[in-house]
Amino acid sequence: MENLPANRNALDIPIADMTVGDIVRAISPPFPPVEVVQNLGPYGRMLELKPGRPKAPDAEFLVRLITGYASHQAGIRKAAASHYKNLENLIRGKHKVSSTTKVVLSSCLGIPMDVLENLEGSSPDGPLIPIILTIFQVAEGLPMRVTSGVLGRVVSCPCCGNNLLNDVDPWWASHAPRLGKAEYYFVERLLNAVLGAGLIEGIVANFIGYKRLDLDRLGALSNPARHPIGNWLSEAQEAMSCRSLAELATAMQLRGGVGATFTHGRLKKWSSGQDVMPLEAGEEIAEACGQTSSGVRRLIAARAIAMITDFVVAAMPEPGGVVGRSAAQKVVHLRLEKLGANLWLAINAIKGRLPQRASSSEAPPPIQSCA
Repeated sequence: MENLPANRNALDIPIADMTVGDIVRAISPPFPPVEVVQNLGPYGRMLELKPGRPKAPDAEFLVRLITGYASHQAGIRKAAASHYKNLENLIRGKHKVSSTTKVVLSSCLGIPMDVLENLEGSSPDGPLIPIILTIFQVAEGLPMRVTSGVLGRVVSCPCCGNNLLNDVDPWWASHAPRLGKAEYYFVERLLNAVLGAGLIEGIVANFIGYKRLDLDRLGALSNPARHPIGNWLSEAQEAMSCRSLAELATAMQLRGGVGATFTHGRLKKWSSGQDVMPLEAGEEIAEACGQTSSGVRRLIAARAIAMITDFVVAAMPEPGGVVGRSAAQKVVHLRLEKLGANLWLAINAIKGRLPQRASSSEAPPPIQSCA
């Protein structure tokens, strides 16, 4: 994948001989240990990393990013409500669950009896339902692999002959020289996943004839002039014809429901990234904009960019202090734009046409340089 490290053991096994675990590891290899040197910001805390303690982020951070739940188990707890304890006892195998209780669980939770019986005693410790975490791993790994697959080719520089797409190490050495290699590979992987989600969306849209794309303007979300959530809220303001966050707060209050709890002060804190905007709040705003699905997809992308930015801030110290949010986000923004340009080059290489410069009708304009 570009020149990101791959899980060779899983990839070298013939598909016919692969277990489900092998397939998941091939799609989404475990994250390697990374280290931060400062406390993480609000969105970065999803990674649950402590300064000076290298740790491999686990799949639970993807649950926090995509769903807003503290863990997959917290999501199960909410879904199961009053039946949660009985479900947990059944899965953990702590004691025998009666047939009557199984019937109640199956009926109330909508779980087929055969599936429920397969869960019995299946996870005495560790993740409660590991397959849920596997789904989130694939949700990150598949788009990441799509991007890496597109970028995994040679596009030679007309000046020096080097592969323009094989630029991870020199780019990061130039733009963030104090960021460790494991750390910028982690960032690179997450950005590949974000871009890959957009590529998959484009493939599906082309197949079904859908013209509008929701993840094709990621640079607008990463623009360092505002926090990524501020950029997303700015799009919401425009969609609702609100000239300010104060007007957006008023418009949401008039809708009632969750929106009635929004104040100008809360929106300001969400917009600046001081507080994490609950996903439920974002869903309410997206619905008010008439963009129930598309708005939430862009919000999750903005949350991912915010999390990556917080990680870069915490992992990249500067002499005499720590790099600020705006400076770190500028690095993330530039890399996202460069990866977009690399994808433009790779897609044109696949099509067999590589003009030296894009015309005004072609998008996005590539960054054609071997520097």
